[in-house]
Amino acid sequence: MTAVLTGHGLAELLRRTGDHPFVRWEVTEELADTWWTTPGAVAFQRTRKTMRRTVNVMGDERGVATLLDALPQIADEVDPARKAFSVSVPQHLEPLLRERYRVLDGGDWEWFHTTTSPPADPSHDLVRPIDDVARADEVRAFLEAHSPTADTGPGGGERWFGLEAPAGHDGSERLPGSPLVAVAALGTTRADAPHLSSVAVDGRQRGRGLGRTIVGALTRLAVVEAGVCTLGMYSHNDVARRLYLSLGYEQVCAWSSRPVVIGR
Repeated sequence: MTAVLTGHGLAELLRRTGDHPFVRWEVTEELADTWWTTPGAVAFQRTRKTMRRTVNVMGDERGVATLLDALPQIADEVDPARKAFSVSVPQHLEPLLRERYRVLDGGDWEWFHTTTSPPADPSHDLVRPIDDVARADEVRAFLEAHSPTADTGPGGGERWFGLEAPAGHDGSERLPGSPLVAVAALGTTRADAPHLSSVAVDGRQRGRGLGRTIVGALTRLAVVEAGVCTLGMYSHNDVARRLYLSLGYEQVCAWSSRPVVIGR
């Protein structure tokens, strides 16, 4: 049987993964205190919205299969009291998970990053910070109407930006607090990289380039501030994928995340 070894430390995990961008920008020193490896694959801990840890398994088919076979032992080290926890594997290897364990419903998603600013565009000047506390109800209603699967809401500490309704045809000017036509949040990953989330465009305004404007403007801001911008998206969203790729993002990972029942 192929051995599964335990590793320690972020520097060594980065070395084992070839300085993989997902590891660099999603894993902290604390999370990398303990990880697991076998020839061709690694398993490491991650967390985002909650402090409850999950496990990501990355590598080739043989290596991933070996680490999945060791999942009960890995689970004992991550959280011995839990009967089920989330495991993320490359989407094309998700059947390996189902062959071994009882798997509950989860999601398929993709992770992108860029270190290059998109070209400047005059429309970027129309993207303005918005007060997500004072306008929390409005932002929530906008997301519910136009992006109900958005995983970031107002008041969580992210910086929110918006595009407001254009000036009226009668010559009236756009005023602060005008109705929103697009929003997005700029937060950070656990490793403090800028992370773009909850991009939403008024469905009645689609086709006018508003998504390109707000994503382009915030990506430029993030790259200027930190040299990188990251984002995640659900895999069914082909329109968003095309937009991100056209703005210079690289699709780095395609994950299947599933709650897995671990029998011990």
